[in-house]
Amino acid sequence: MVLFFKTSKSDTSVSQWEKSLHAGKITAMDTANAKAELRKRHADARPLSSAGLTDQLKNLVVSLGPKVIASYVPLKSEPDTGDFNQSGGARLKIVFPRVVGSDLEFATGDLSPAELGISEPDGEAIALSDIDVFLVPALAVDINGNRLGKGKGFYDRCLKQVTNAKVIAVVFDQEVLENVPSEEFDQRVDGILTPSRWWLIESR
Repeated sequence: MVLFFKTSKSDTSVSQWEKSLHAGKITAMDTANAKAELRKRHADARPLSSAGLTDQLKNLVVSLGPKVIASYVPLKSEPDTGDFNQSGGARLKIVFPRVVGSDLEFATGDLSPAELGISEPDGEAIALSDIDVFLVPALAVDINGNRLGKGKGFYDRCLKQVTNAKVIAVVFDQEVLENVPSEEFDQRVDGILTPSRWWLIESR
């Protein structure tokens, strides 16, 4: 059984969005406001414990058998993939995101701080079609695969081009929700990974 957390009653915009959703009268403004409020609440609650995350990432690799994984270099507030990034590279190819204009590309190479405060690789970019699994950071994700990012749309624009890879949202356990507000341009994920478990979403 997949466990999820309900949104707080104090999240007024989120509560309004859920009421509108159930009534079938949701508006773009309802969704935008709910996403902004949910984004702030989850960002304020971080950091949380990443204990167990590396083991779950290893379990995912055993189950899916990828040859190339797109991971990410975690910020202090994000689920910590650092140990996996270091140890996993001995058995498979791990690439990392790099911002190019308004888009993301993925590459190997040495990591160094970039404009957005995230370490980026300096190697040659690889084709998105060569990546088997994308590990995507998120502030929240729901049981249907709707992912809440930071609002800049880098991953959504990238994932729109992905067809054959598995896209896995990496979040803390408390950030798996029943419903996450989504808009037309938001890209759903194929699975969810937390420090305690990981699973593929059956409907995807």
